[in-house]
Amino acid sequence: MQYSPNGNGASHRRCLSGASLAQLKRKMSPAARAVLAADVLDGRVVIVGLTRKTVTALCGSSPNYVSAALRTTPEQRAAIVRGERPLIRPRPPAPAPIDWAKIDDAPLVEAVRRIGLERTLDAAIAADR
Repeated sequence: MQYSPNGNGASHRRCLSGASLAQLKRKMSPAARAVLAADVLDGRVVIVGLTRKTVTALCGSSPNYVSAALRTTPEQRAAIVRGERPLIRPRPPAPAPIDWAKIDDAPLVEAVRRIGLERTLDAAIAADR
């Protein structure tokens, strides 16, 4: 496989896969790689078929963020870019732990009423084991 830049001024675009690019650049001189890079930047060569890992690295993102972004709609993506919506919604805060030493009897009585006496006694017996 050999790269030959389109030097005749035509607007023809050439597509290279990411894998082809990796093989191609190994056999190129530094100057030829610079010409290829210029052609990519000018749009004469389009790199297609890049892997998620490669695109993630090129964009300086994390795999988890990219996975989350892939699950959004185009409208949601635009809102994320504008800063109107987070990419990953924050988790709801965990409920505060119950301080059993400070709990009044009234909430306990209400809980027993709602749960039922039999179930409450079964739980008390299980806790005592």
